[in-house]
Formats: sequence, structure tokens, C-alpha cells
Amino acid sequence: MRILIAVLATGLFGLPGPAQIAPPGPDFPMRTFFSVRSARPDNSIPEAFREQFEKDDGSPLRSVSIDLDGDGKAEKFVLCGVPSPAGGYQWLVYDQSRGVGRGIVIGTIVFVGRQTDSGYPRLETYWKQGGNMSVVSRYGFSGGRYVRSGSRALSLWESSEYFRGKGPLDLELELAEIK
Repeated sequence: MRILIAVLATGLFGLPGPAQIAPPGPDFPMRTFFSVRSARPDNSIPEAFREQFEKDDGSPLRSVSIDLDGDGKAEKFVLCGVPSPAGGYQWLVYDQSRGVGRGIVIGTIVFVGRQTDSGYPRLETYWKQGGNMSVVSRYGFSGGRYVRSGSRALSLWESSEYFRGKGPLDLELELAEIK
């Protein structure tokens, strides 16, 4: 009987698609995290980089500085004032020492991972889409840019479990190294 129920459930609800990430949990070891509240006004970003945002209204940019590749020079996550068409905040990863954009990530909270691709940490983002749904996306570094490797919509209960799996996140310790 259990096998029949499992087969029926798979047929009714389907298996996760290839673009979905695994269920939330402790499978993303993080180094640190930050949110939109960490972003500070920043007028040092060249105007030409605004073109990389999906939408932009020309409002003042804010950024969060963090050394991603361990070279002792901070890259910047530049926050656009206009949400993406999907609704999450847009962040341009800006390598200021090389003067290049390294891709756009979407989220309210950005988790910087311990695992790396080509010397750059993997990223995971979270944002509330509306109603009772949130979105978690993962990004890897490939071809000199951050690219989304998967996304998953979370119900209210799954969001609660997601953050429970992250452990206590003290918003006063954003950008602090997590042991």
C-alpha cells in the first residue's frame, strides 16, 4: 500500500524540475551573510554599470563591500533601487579592481558560501515574493560571472524550516565571519 501511495504522490505532484534546488537545509555551508539593510550609499559606481540591471530608475545606488576572491580587495554588491521584474532586489556583483560586473543576483538576504567555483564563493539568496511564498536561489561562478544554478519557491512552512536550518542569524552581525 505504501508503494502505491508513493507512486500516486509522484504522479500527482511530480518530481522537482532540473532548475529546482534541493529542499532547504544545512546543505549550504555559509561564510557570512548580509541583507539590504547593510547597503550604504555609494556614488563611486560608474553609471555605465546601471545597464546591467533588468530595470533601473536612476535613483542613488547603495552597496555592500566584501572580498569574495580572497585577494585582499573588496568587491561590491551594488543594490539597485528598483526590484527585478520577479519582485526581488537586484544586486550587481561589481569587481572594482578590474572594473567589471560579475553578474546580477536577486534577493533580500545574500548568503556567501564556503564552497567556491574558480576561487569565488557560491551564493544563496532569499526573498519574499508575496503572499505566503518566498524564493531561494543559488548562484555559482562560471565564465567570469555569477549565474543562477537553481531556484526554489518555498511555502510559509518551508521558509520557517529554511531559516531554522540556517541557525540563528543575528542581523547585528551581518558580514561577520560565521564559525
